[in-house]
Amino acid sequence: MTDITITGMKIRREFGGFDRLVERLRLWRRRAQGRAQLARFDDRQLRDIGLSRAGQAWEVGKPFWLD
Repeated sequence: MTDITITGMKIRREFGGFDRLVERLRLWRRRAQGRAQLARFDDRQLRDIGLSRAGQAWEVGKPFWLD
């Protein structure tokens, strides 16, 4: 349950399962976006973060639901 305060009124949400689903979908979207961004890194950017082209390919090739 989540308590939300709106203009001094407290509202209790009973959608715990739904909230978890929404958070999971957001996490998956962030992963997919991050991997898409990583796919566009050039050699200098990869060097800056200590990642090789092989490491880049490995990370970019992972499905969004895997950490």
